[in-house]
Amino acid sequence: DQDVLAHKLTQYQEKGVTKVKLGLTDVDGVMRGKYVGLDKFASLMAKGGGFCDCIFGWDVDDQLYDESRYTGWHTGFPDAHFRLVADTERWLPDENCPFFVGEFVGSDGGHHPICPRSLLSRMLERLGEKGLMVRSGFEYEFFVFQENPHSVRDKGYQNLTPLTPGNFGYSVLRSSVESDLFAGLMDYVGAFDCALEGLHCETGPGVWEAALKARIGVDAADRANLFKTFSKVFLQRKSLIGTFMAKWSMDYPGQSGHFHFSFEDEQHTNLFYEANAEAGVSSLQRHAVGGLQRYLPEWIAM
Repeated sequence: DQDVLAHKLTQYQEKGVTKVKLGLTDVDGVMRGKYVGLDKFASLMAKGGGFCDCIFGWDVDDQLYDESRYTGWHTGFPDAHFRLVADTERWLPDENCPFFVGEFVGSDGGHHPICPRSLLSRMLERLGEKGLMVRSGFEYEFFVFQENPHSVRDKGYQNLTPLTPGNFGYSVLRSSVESDLFAGLMDYVGAFDCALEGLHCETGPGVWEAALKARIGVDAADRANLFKTFSKVFLQRKSLIGTFMAKWSMDYPGQSGHFHFSFEDEQHTNLFYEANAEAGVSSLQRHAVGGLQRYLPEWIAM
């Protein structure tokens, strides 16, 4: 709507905003993006834009994957069309800048064949056709190091120094000593609508665990991706590094995360709960768990 866009631009100008930040998800689920001026932002909101599709063929070191067929030198890395998702607007207070999530679209204006966010939207639409919505809650375990982007490379990514030594899961002592970091991270991500339900030490040197508030549909995935990206931003500004890799050393336990989900109907009734069932577990949830138990070994083998 042009009137809504014009009003938004007026608000930005009154706040002294000169730029907008946008983020798009690459083939590995990593957020890429850029700043754009207000005129460009207005154009993107009105008709979308183009973003080099190399991010569907490169790894996180911008190296082309072997035998990449979707894009590469053989295609000339053309631009892929994307749109900005208006209702993902959030504010980055330390940058005096709004942020928007973008989503790639196909040549026909529909879903993109590779874009992770587009693929998720497609699956959620299929569930929606059956009257179902997904409510998801993500938990992430991650390592925090007393390092910077240069020091980790100088060390060859070995013998890194964790923020804290030893094992001490759920430590009130450590979270209190480092309260500026713990409270600061919760406030920082909460300020741009990625609120955490909890944040604590996990078992292992420098290991933290963060639980995001549950949300409906693709909104939960957006918040999870934004948390992973901007928690690293927060830590690097504190001369630290955070990593979500599963295992950085054979000397310590690996870290992972948890994905909690339930199905809801259009009235937001939790269909995984049944008051009179054993442990409150509905037949739908038992069916879903049974399906996972049946197919998970096959998926792992693949």
